[in-house]
Amino acid sequence: MSFSVAGLFLIVTVYLLVLFGIAYASEREIIPRRIAQHPWVHTLSFGAYASIWTFYGAFATIETDGLQFLSSYLGGSAAFLLAPVLFIPIFHITNRYKLSSLADLFAFRFRSGFVGTLTTCVLFLATLPLISIQIQAIADVLHQLNNEFSTLEIATAFCLLIALFALLFGARHPSMRSRNRGLVMAIAANSVFKLGALLGIAGYLLWEVLNGPAATVEWIHTNAHFIENIQAGGEGSTWRTLLMAFFTSTLAMPHMFHLAFTENRSAESLHKASWGMPLYLLLLALCVPIIVFAGYELGIMESSSLLLFNIGYLMHQDWMIVLALMGGLSAASGIIIVAAISLASMLQNHVILPFADTPENIRFYSWLLWLRRALILAVIFASFLFYTKVGVHLEPKLLGLSAFVAFLQFLPGLIAILFWLGATRLGFISGLLAGMASWMITTFYPAALKDVGIDELNWESSAIFALVINTLLFVVISRISKPHSDEARAAESCLLNTMDSPREIQRPSFTPNDVIHILTPKLGEGAARRELHHALQRLGVDREHLAPLDLLRLRNTLEQNLSALIGPVEAATILEPLSKSSSEKSFQARDIHLLETHLETYQARLSGLAVELDELRRYHRTTLEKLPIGAFTIAPSQHILFWNNEMAKLTGLAPHATTDRALSDLPAPWNELLPSFIEEEDNHTTEREVIVEGHSYWLTLHKSPLSDSPDSSIVVLVEDGTEQHLLTDRLAHSERLSSIGRFAAGVAHEIGNPVTGIACLAQNLSLETDDPEILHAGDEIIEQTKRISRIVQSLVRFAHTGQTINDVQFERFSLNDAIDEAVHLVSLDSHARDQQFIKLLGGELEIDGDPQLILQVLVNVLNNACDASPAKSTIWIRAESQDQRVKLSITDEGAGIPAEAKDKIFEPFFTTKEPGKGTGLGLPLVYNILTEHYGSIELISPANKKQNKGTQVLITLPGSRPETGRVLESR
Repeated sequence: MSFSVAGLFLIVTVYLLVLFGIAYASEREIIPRRIAQHPWVHTLSFGAYASIWTFYGAFATIETDGLQFLSSYLGGSAAFLLAPVLFIPIFHITNRYKLSSLADLFAFRFRSGFVGTLTTCVLFLATLPLISIQIQAIADVLHQLNNEFSTLEIATAFCLLIALFALLFGARHPSMRSRNRGLVMAIAANSVFKLGALLGIAGYLLWEVLNGPAATVEWIHTNAHFIENIQAGGEGSTWRTLLMAFFTSTLAMPHMFHLAFTENRSAESLHKASWGMPLYLLLLALCVPIIVFAGYELGIMESSSLLLFNIGYLMHQDWMIVLALMGGLSAASGIIIVAAISLASMLQNHVILPFADTPENIRFYSWLLWLRRALILAVIFASFLFYTKVGVHLEPKLLGLSAFVAFLQFLPGLIAILFWLGATRLGFISGLLAGMASWMITTFYPAALKDVGIDELNWESSAIFALVINTLLFVVISRISKPHSDEARAAESCLLNTMDSPREIQRPSFTPNDVIHILTPKLGEGAARRELHHALQRLGVDREHLAPLDLLRLRNTLEQNLSALIGPVEAATILEPLSKSSSEKSFQARDIHLLETHLETYQARLSGLAVELDELRRYHRTTLEKLPIGAFTIAPSQHILFWNNEMAKLTGLAPHATTDRALSDLPAPWNELLPSFIEEEDNHTTEREVIVEGHSYWLTLHKSPLSDSPDSSIVVLVEDGTEQHLLTDRLAHSERLSSIGRFAAGVAHEIGNPVTGIACLAQNLSLETDDPEILHAGDEIIEQTKRISRIVQSLVRFAHTGQTINDVQFERFSLNDAIDEAVHLVSLDSHARDQQFIKLLGGELEIDGDPQLILQVLVNVLNNACDASPAKSTIWIRAESQDQRVKLSITDEGAGIPAEAKDKIFEPFFTTKEPGKGTGLGLPLVYNILTEHYGSIELISPANKKQNKGTQVLITLPGSRPETGRVLESR
């Protein structure tokens, strides 16, 4: 049975177009973002691990090595089962520092550009055989289906199609900062189809050839010699070597690292992969023996990599052949596309950019994008060239083992990144070079250049020897060499459950313009400005108002962003001038704020005692933040380390606005008050007055060093005693008013006697003379003495209103007379004398109540109206009777009552007047008096809505129905 060239071309093209369509639909959000970015989609993309080696190669391996075919499935499953220990910590490192490849990770950990270059070269050499067997498998299968074209021609066409797809969806951005959800979606679809194809074929053969599970078990018992052959393959050492190799390859293969970390958005997909991927690989592995048993049953005694096609030919099932072909396409295309993209990124960042000068007068991002595209083509072309010159002459199994043994050399470095703080770059380089040299001499060179077969090559011993010499040199040289300070800090950043908190922070002295100046030679001015803007936007800070800690965070953010663009070592090298300290004294305190940020970031990674300590830290920090008294701590250089919520409320300065600021840089009056208090010998001070925005505050301050060291940080407590101070002043003022009242009453009594004498003498003038002028003068004297007596009586009555409200003596009296007397009494004040009182009273109004208390109400309200009114303004007094109640309104032309004060106006001791000019007791007393009289009071402010000014006081009291009377108008 043979397929036409057109038919095969159509199958391959349609399949790749389907993948293209899935990727395109995801990028254009035709497939909703919530689906394309779902953690399960990303988890399924890890199915790219199952390459041609596990899809076609497993059938050949089961015949020669028996159960060793399971090693690839078990090694991958073991790695994913340990995802919380391996994958997730590496994800946190790569995500935080924008590391896009294994070379970036090693270069960052050991702070060495040479480490990145060496890792890239090793990965490139190790991946060439792996990609070669993918090309070889597809070329052989297509040639088997139609031999009109040679395998070389078929391989050429296949590589061109794969290169086109990789360019379209693997090089759309100049850096790896932008994740490609279209590519991930396409690879996930690849994985689903690959599993579906194998399950479909295995299920069909299980029922059609082996007659179901029960009959299959019976067949196994009947054909025990086949099972014995399968079980006999491989020694224990081979098993261990294979398991370690596949275990390491799961992390080290470029396409797996790219999918697991570079394209990953959250650790959730890795958590799901810890059980989802072992299940996926188990389903793939279960299909292999079923298909092999079916082949034996059909008389196909050789389990070659073409077993699926041989069964399809024998059973005349075209659909099975097509399904097997498309499954192989999915297995091969996924690894080639993603590996080419990942290797291109590594070659760009660690081979091209460090050794090439950026062309002048270019658009940097465009140049970088085309460079990446060229490198993708170069990787695929190099793989094709390796296939034509080397791979086509070698067994695919030998090529695969050669690649996996090379990946095994990265196992010591991966373990050191996560679990060994003492590993050094010199040890890593020495071990990797020795291991790879051993691999080249004992495995790769004999197989590739001397054409030694797998039976003649003792590859497992060579692999173990290379790994042992690698590990031994790594450990020994790391123990005897001393790591650089940058390398030590990077090690702390990578070590599980630790954060990169600098031991000592020096105050940055650069400006945003310095950043542009430093980046321009490498990126160009346009790209430099864009990177600066992107970093500032990410931090959410203003370019014109950067605090020292903001500069530190800006430098770290720039390094992280540039790491994804040009590699971590190149980024650190470019930005190194920004790390130099200024000539001024360094900020030697630990960076508490940065440490807090890291603790928040790494919270999910903490475990055991670390979790308890973190909870204790949060509890104490929350306690300090919520403390109902101002608290802050400062470094010996008087830079702020902590600023709680009460300090923010007191000063109007948010905690983030004071971070790392010097006390002298704070706005007035804090820039003078706080430093001067710190310099004082006394640790306590009370009643310290400060003026903020025209208002006076009285503060009590306390300070204490946090340790006995002369350079210790200092904690300062600031207590706002303004309310207590004002309350004390108001009580003293009230006491003074009370004393004045009592004194006024005594004076009034003493004045009464001489006034009475003067009146008597004036009255006697009519008996002593008939002179009209003298008599007129006597009448005037009598009139003035009556006025004096009326004033004195008013003072006495007002002074005698100190009785409790419970002693109210109800009697019927004239409200009009009370209003006249209140106006007369208030007019004694010089300011009130300048006001014009207009009384609009509806007839003779009588009410039931205590005249002295009502007089006090009227005097208080009128006094408030006078105090609020400007000079020579008008105060309106209106009164009328409605439904046996008297309604009185007093309206002024003042500024009105502030909106925030309306709800507090009747609270005791609350006043809008300046200190010393009001006690805050008048209106509460008025409210209580009116309540005892079954009346009410209401304030309307502003009274004049158009001019937005004035206050109207509405008082309602019980009274009799008013008589119709004239409207009185008086001054």
